[in-house]
Amino acid sequence: MNDLEERLRAAFDARARAYEPDPHAWARIMERRPRRRPARWLLAALPVALLTVFVPALLNGGLGRNTAIDPTGIYQQLMKERTPLGKETSVDNPSEGKPLRIWFAKAKLGYPELCVIVERAAAEPYGKCSDLYQGDFSDAWFVGSTLRDGAATAMDWGVARHDVGAVTGVTEDGKEFAGTLRSLDGAPYRIWTVTYPAQETLSKVEIADVKGRNVGWRPRAMISPPTQPALGASMELPEGVSVRPVRSKQGQELTWTRAGAYVFSLTVPPRFGLTQTISHSGVIVGVTRKDVARIEVSVNDGGTMTMETRPDPWNLGVALFAGPSPADTRENGYRVIAYDASGQQIHVDMVGGTDDDPRQVVGEVMTIPGTENSGRPMRVWFSGDNKFCYFGGVVPDDWSSSSTCVESFREGSFGYEETTSYLPEPGVVSYYGPAGEDWESVDAVLFDGRQIRGSFLRGTGAPRPVWHVNVPLGTEVGGFLMKLKDKPVKQVPIYAKDCDGRAARSDATRHTLPAGVTTLLAPNCVAFWELGEVVPSVPGPLPGGKLSDLLDEERPARWIDGYKSWYGYALAGTVKVEATMKNGITATADAAPDPWGQGVALFAAPKPTAKEFTGSNVVLKGYDADGKELWRKGLPPS
Repeated sequence: MNDLEERLRAAFDARARAYEPDPHAWARIMERRPRRRPARWLLAALPVALLTVFVPALLNGGLGRNTAIDPTGIYQQLMKERTPLGKETSVDNPSEGKPLRIWFAKAKLGYPELCVIVERAAAEPYGKCSDLYQGDFSDAWFVGSTLRDGAATAMDWGVARHDVGAVTGVTEDGKEFAGTLRSLDGAPYRIWTVTYPAQETLSKVEIADVKGRNVGWRPRAMISPPTQPALGASMELPEGVSVRPVRSKQGQELTWTRAGAYVFSLTVPPRFGLTQTISHSGVIVGVTRKDVARIEVSVNDGGTMTMETRPDPWNLGVALFAGPSPADTRENGYRVIAYDASGQQIHVDMVGGTDDDPRQVVGEVMTIPGTENSGRPMRVWFSGDNKFCYFGGVVPDDWSSSSTCVESFREGSFGYEETTSYLPEPGVVSYYGPAGEDWESVDAVLFDGRQIRGSFLRGTGAPRPVWHVNVPLGTEVGGFLMKLKDKPVKQVPIYAKDCDGRAARSDATRHTLPAGVTTLLAPNCVAFWELGEVVPSVPGPLPGGKLSDLLDEERPARWIDGYKSWYGYALAGTVKVEATMKNGITATADAAPDPWGQGVALFAAPKPTAKEFTGSNVVLKGYDADGKELWRKGLPPS
């Protein structure tokens, strides 16, 4: 071990920390930003966000400037608390003339990541690791890009499932660029790259399976959302961060990216005080007044990092900075101190970690069984305003920076959340939610037809029980069976996150409906296409069941609106569905028996031209062949 390696190891050991979070941290509601994913109340679809994790080196006690190190040192930093997953590969970087080093890793808490080291022609190398949470619903997706100002050629890269056979980059005007797929022994996914002329920025990648069938596409906006007109060339900052001024509705903004992926946008001048910072996936970026020469960031009980500012080159009158976060800012927050060129302190600001829950916690805070030893237990509780709250879970730091509270109970409703615990291996997925006093059982139904009985827990003083059920990690759940006292068992399907991909891989013929809509029954969902383009799907039957099992007097139809049409299925015998919106606009759709023997009627029609549907404000009515009204219900989209 050489002197540099010894200093690095000593610095890391000095900064390593193992701590129990503030026992009240998970009872705080810091609603400054969106939760990692909203609760699936009434089976809402799941958005997902793409984030990265970077572990910095801190020398000399964490004070002073970052010390430049070579790619080997960066690899050692990144892998200090990670384990390799499979072999690595080296990819030519056309923008720099130097290779990208790419590999998969298992994070400290067990979830998979994609890591990359970027060597640059005129700047220091840097590295980062990105979580792979999109893998539970997408066939392929973007992770990064080498696109930068002045480069003639660029390359976008990402990951794909093993059964993906081709990835093709497509520009806004329809130009196509064939991608390359790489399989690494022992890796959880394949790696894809698409190289293209820098002036031909990609808008999406189209995905084909190993049989050449188109199974969907993913937008490039997932890593780099479209920006407003640029007001100047981008500026390079430490840790691979780039910043560019753009025009926005608020005036001027600075858009920050790292490895081609969007980080955040900050207003100019800073909207709140002298300095504005964002801590994002192990990197802190910010904008401050032009007379600030140095920024010191101290994480509560977690170390300090000092960053020198750089004046903006666009004459906006501000200074910019970027650097690695010295520790996890998610729970504890951090302090920002600004100094002028003489070393005089001119500003102190606290960011996060100080806002208490404004709502009273009612009863005991509970831990979801099965998550106790995961490294970040899932805590749940009820608030004084009758909401169900949760905090924790094994997710990247930026996905769980605050607690989330949702409406805890609505008569006849079934709300659920899920959290994955990778440790101890082999891991489990825990489903949970608030229950009613008359709930007798909740069973998870697996895709193979097996049922796993759930349990109930109730903290001291809690206003109602919490149900929970654990399934082995990697097991697919088709839905739940919910039993209330003196009522029949109710089937609750889970929205199939990869419904489109499953349907696209099917050799079955699609059924044609009005308004240019086609449909196909896929495992656990009903998929739809508008004029050949995939549109949102509708929940399908539980394993071993039928679509008719999901309908009754309380829910006589399941429907959703696509881009230009609305469609779904209703109780058998329905030949026409009428939708009336709150504003009085009415639309009708013809219905006919489904071709799959599922005991329902399928319907589709164009959307009203005056206005789109307004969710729960739509009242649906079903009619039989004689024009008699069979059912009427105010139903939100499924």
